[in-house]
Amino acid sequence: MSPDARRTKRPRTTKYESAEAFPVKVAAPRESKSKPAKAATTRAQPGNWLQNPHLAFFLLCGIGVATFRFDPSLRLTLLWLTLLGLVLLYAEQGRLRADYSLLNLGRGVLLGVVVALPFYMFGKDFFHATASWLYGIKDLQALFERAVILVPILEETFFRGIVQRERGLLDGALLFGLAQALYFIPVARDYALVVSAVVLGMALLGLLYGYLYQRYGLTSSIACHVAVNFVLLVLPPLMERISALLV
Repeated sequence: MSPDARRTKRPRTTKYESAEAFPVKVAAPRESKSKPAKAATTRAQPGNWLQNPHLAFFLLCGIGVATFRFDPSLRLTLLWLTLLGLVLLYAEQGRLRADYSLLNLGRGVLLGVVVALPFYMFGKDFFHATASWLYGIKDLQALFERAVILVPILEETFFRGIVQRERGLLDGALLFGLAQALYFIPVARDYALVVSAVVLGMALLGLLYGYLYQRYGLTSSIACHVAVNFVLLVLPPLMERISALLV
C-alpha cells in the first residue's frame, strides 16, 4: 500500500474514542413532584396539661377540700366525676393503654384476695363501719356497685394509667395514698391517727397495684383493687346478712 493510500484511509474508531461520534445524552434532572411540606400544626387539646399529672391531682385535691362540708354522697359523686373527667381528657389524647387477658385478670384477683383476707379476719368490724360511714348507704347492691365496680376502675385508671405512666411507680402509689385522705377530710380532726394509718396502708396497696400494672397491665391492677375492696368493704356486711338469714 502506498503512503498516499495510508494517509487517505479513514482510521477505525471505537465508541470510547470519539465523543462527537457518540454523543452522550445527559438526562435533565426531573423536577421534584413532591408537594412542599406543610408546616406542622399542633392542635391545642384540652387534655394537654395532663402531661403533668400533678396538676390533675391538685385539681382533685382542690375539689375535695372545697366540698368537705357537702353531703357525703354528693361529695363522693363530685370527686368521682372529677376523676372520670380527668381520665376522659387523658384518653382523648390516645395515650391510655389497657392490655387485657384472662390470665392477668386472674392474677390480680388472686393476689388481691390473698392480701386482703388477713385484714378481713382481724379487722372486719372496722372495715364494716368504714364502708357504712364512707359510702353512707346500707343497700348491699349499691355498696357493691360503688366500692367494687366504680371506684377501682376510676382510681386505677387515673393513678396507674395516668400518674404512674407519666411519673413512675412511687408517685402513683404516694398520690393514691394521699387521695384516700380526701374521703376522710370531714373526720380528719377527730380521727387523725386512723386517717394517717389509712393513708399509709393505701400507699402500700398502691405499690402493689403499681407492680401489677408494670408487670401485667392495667386490667390486672384493676382486678386486684376489685378483689381488695370486695373482701374489705363488701364481704363484712354480706357475711353479717348471711349470718342473720341463717339464724
